[in-house]
Amino acid sequence: MTKQKIIYKSERELQEAILEEKRKGIPDLEIGKKYGVNFKYIERLITRSQGLNISNLKIYKKINSLYPKDFREEKTTVWSFKQRGNWATHSGEYRGNWSPYIPRNVILKYSKPGELVLDYFCGAGTTAVESQQLTFNDEETHPQIYEPQVLISDARDLYIIEDNSIDLICALPPNAGIINYSSKVEGGLS
Repeated sequence: MTKQKIIYKSERELQEAILEEKRKGIPDLEIGKKYGVNFKYIERLITRSQGLNISNLKIYKKINSLYPKDFREEKTTVWSFKQRGNWATHSGEYRGNWSPYIPRNVILKYSKPGELVLDYFCGAGTTAVESQQLTFNDEETHPQIYEPQVLISDARDLYIIEDNSIDLICALPPNAGIINYSSKVEGGLS
């Protein structure tokens, strides 16, 4: 790959070219070298244009397996997973999400089927997918009908949730300054 920086007439033209590269699935490192921009620039551009920070603008994911292969619930206090986990709709392409093994284990350890699990940061929906996967009836082989309620709101304002209705909170909070989730929102959590 050449390290040639491409010059554009306007900032808008540069941004459109970078977004097109992201749509094609080109890695950030290659985009940075090609257009002479750093990772932070790409991250902020995606956040502004998409409304949230996503690593891959492609929406499609082929599902090869609905459930984890050879899953065993963790029995210790230190958890280590040989693989990240890519069953169902899970993907490691969204930088801010956690391994689906984590919410799966937390839900199995600290809740019962049918209880309400809240993830007020939501992100890529890892916790919602695992909650759905674990609400099945043991007598059947298919998950129950499940419709997660997704709200775009301030995570500090939980007025919509009825008191004492949540059985488990399972959330991976924003990763400090590592990932820009929004563009300098006054009082924002990220």
